[in-house]
Amino acid sequence: MQYQSLTIENFRGIKKLKIDDLKWVNLLVGRNNCGKTSVLEAVFLLSGMSNATLPVKIHKFRGFPITKDQEFSFMFKDLNFQNEIVLRGTIDDRKRNLTITPIYADESAQKFEKSEVSLYNYAASTDSGNAVDGIKLDCRNHQNELVYEGKYSLNKNTSVASPKETLNCVYLPSKTEPSITEALENLTVQKKLDTIISVLQKIEPNITDIRIGAKGIIYIDVGGNHLLPINIMGDGMRRILAFLTAIAEKKNGIVLIDEIENGLHYSSLKTAWNAILTACKAYNVQLIATTHSYEAIEALSNAYAEIEPQGDDIRLYRLDKDGENHKAYSASARALEAGIEKNFEAR
Repeated sequence: MQYQSLTIENFRGIKKLKIDDLKWVNLLVGRNNCGKTSVLEAVFLLSGMSNATLPVKIHKFRGFPITKDQEFSFMFKDLNFQNEIVLRGTIDDRKRNLTITPIYADESAQKFEKSEVSLYNYAASTDSGNAVDGIKLDCRNHQNELVYEGKYSLNKNTSVASPKETLNCVYLPSKTEPSITEALENLTVQKKLDTIISVLQKIEPNITDIRIGAKGIIYIDVGGNHLLPINIMGDGMRRILAFLTAIAEKKNGIVLIDEIENGLHYSSLKTAWNAILTACKAYNVQLIATTHSYEAIEALSNAYAEIEPQGDDIRLYRLDKDGENHKAYSASARALEAGIEKNFEAR
């Protein structure tokens, strides 16, 4: 499953943004506060639109877990609950639509089912006039039929049970080091590590195995007398393995990575992109990532040119903000390659 287009309205600082012609691998660039991370969050919410707890999770990713329903205003444009959030996407020619609106205290007679979601406390406040007592998620399919209406209330610590989501998507935020031990254990049990090992061999040809030792320490077998902890394997090896693990776990799905260059030395970026591109193709995964790094953009272009010299399966999107308006300017693989040769500023 792959997104072909995306429309975002009234989410975070974005009044309206439309992105067309999404490809197999997509890299979002732009100045600070242009909405790159917000786009990833919007895709994450839309991909799991029947999970009413995801709005809580994206705030936790930002580092300010919310504690009361009024603070859901941080998702709404201008912190105004009257600006309803609308997220639309086209996946394999089928539309997916999510609308998020507040539930006001004087309208919240609905009963909520108890949720087992663990909430993290963090102080924050906002004023929106009429008291808000939760949010409602209206989820519709390609025929605009209501498939699920989710409700979530922090005040009551309750939510409506959601149906199982068929779209496989994971979000790796920039401020959180992903835990990969459990994922590696699952892949080991399922005998699905071979592809990851073969991809890692492009970085270190002597790698023959990955093992998990005491206290969850990950070891790499490079053929010597002792296994080596992954943390001493060089710049970014653990982070690259985290990317590959996420891609393997989300086979036929979507992986979102914020600030993909974090934890990677500029000299290792091309190696990282080679591994990521190879894994995405092997597991049929669509990647949408952000970066602030010109070196990461150049490394992607160079790595893709080696893997797919005549291909057109990557896109660079530069997000610009002009007052209230957001626009996404795209560059194909060839345009990106030509621009880098002329030393243009892609960010």
